[in-house]
Amino acid sequence: MEDRKVIITIGRQFGSGGRVIGHKLAERLGIAYYDKELITLASKESGICGEFFEKADEKTSNSLLKAFTMGFSLNSTIFQNNDYLSNESLFQIQSDVIRKVAAEKSCILVGRCADYILRDNKDCLSVFISASLEDRIRRAMEYNDKLKASDAEEFLRKADKSRASYYNYYTDKTWGAADSYDLCINSSYLGIDKTIDYILSFLQARG
Repeated sequence: MEDRKVIITIGRQFGSGGRVIGHKLAERLGIAYYDKELITLASKESGICGEFFEKADEKTSNSLLKAFTMGFSLNSTIFQNNDYLSNESLFQIQSDVIRKVAAEKSCILVGRCADYILRDNKDCLSVFISASLEDRIRRAMEYNDKLKASDAEEFLRKADKSRASYYNYYTDKTWGAADSYDLCINSSYLGIDKTIDYILSFLQARG
């Protein structure tokens, strides 16, 4: 495996620990990590302000969280994107950046349909991370201490619905479905570190 390029894409339920797992995997393997960094690269490559990519990014789960903590309705104008750049155009630019990064180096790529975009890349291992509702609620509240426990479950449902809509719209697969990925793991069973160990052992066994 030392001489082979390693590309791991991570899809994840909100609050599953997928982002932390991605970071730690990158550190363990000594390879690059990309999450929000992809927005910066897409902005740099295209010359388009990063704010446009932020608004279209996986249906803006950060804006969704902000809305919940401030008591806004989901019908609020915060979710209405009337910008002249279509989301499809922005997705295409970001897809080109993902392909370029994967062609250049070993890396971890979180979200943004990276598994689908790199579906023909033989070096790519696609992983989906889920977790128990209890763990996800705890992490959501740690992520934003203004989120009330009574609102957390509804927020998670809406956040995952947004991610699923984004993924299902741009791919011909189903977000979170086992046959859409090489490996699906519930991080609550093993915990973060042992989940990472499991992914690495799977990667090694796959060859």
